[in-house]
Amino acid sequence: MAFILPFLALWTLFRVGPVLYGILISLSHWDPFGSTTFVGAENYLRLLRDPRFWEALGNTFEFASLAVPLIVSLGLVFALLVYGAQRMRWVRVVEAALFFPYLLTVSIVGLVWRWLFDPDFGIVRITAKQMGVHLPVFLNEPRWAIPAIAFATTWWLVGYRMVLFRAALEDIPVELYEAAQIDGARWYTLIFAITLPLLRPAILFAVVLTTISGFTAFGQVLIMTQGGPGRASEVLALYMYRIGFDYLEMGQAAAVGVVLFVIMLVLTLLSFRWLGYGTEL
Repeated sequence: MAFILPFLALWTLFRVGPVLYGILISLSHWDPFGSTTFVGAENYLRLLRDPRFWEALGNTFEFASLAVPLIVSLGLVFALLVYGAQRMRWVRVVEAALFFPYLLTVSIVGLVWRWLFDPDFGIVRITAKQMGVHLPVFLNEPRWAIPAIAFATTWWLVGYRMVLFRAALEDIPVELYEAAQIDGARWYTLIFAITLPLLRPAILFAVVLTTISGFTAFGQVLIMTQGGPGRASEVLALYMYRIGFDYLEMGQAAAVGVVLFVIMLVLTLLSFRWLGYGTEL
């Protein structure tokens, strides 16, 4: 307990305390320079009547439904490919190249992909035009703004998930594969009967981590589109920021934060229920 208490005190002060205080703010008309008035569920009722909130909620789910499966599935595929080719000399270079984007900050990622997708001098459109392919103006069209941001986010985060799965693959006993191959198992049987079941803890961790990242996306959206065109890519985190700092409605912004917390908690519990939490490698 003596070793635990310092961390527990800091965790309570900087984690639990702000969460509880945020819930209190969401139930109040909070004025940092004046008096705070308790209003109960009024901030939540105002959210329910705000069409902009529902639009941001839909955009958030659309972004997460694209980014989370892409990041997790591609991270798993890359990990399997790298693990299968680990004896080749060039595999370390490929692994480092896939992981490198994760070392960049969200501001760099947002700026790079905003320039790449630029309608006038972006490399993506210039290259496509030279190849005779007509591409939409991704960041300027409501239909393509969120998919473009999800693609950039996948490029940014997939390397870290690959490393997670790569480490988990190293813990699977090689004897299991050898015994299955002696029994005549094919490669797809090895993946679905041995690899994926034993990767469930790593998959669970990756799904939960990526789901939280998907529903709290903010920086790349702000830098690449600022929520536009119009409000086509305004997600809940950006909506919360604008409600709080542009309109100084801190109580309503805190209510959005609580809604985000509840959504992520429910999805995390569903992930534990679906993938299981008793499986260990």
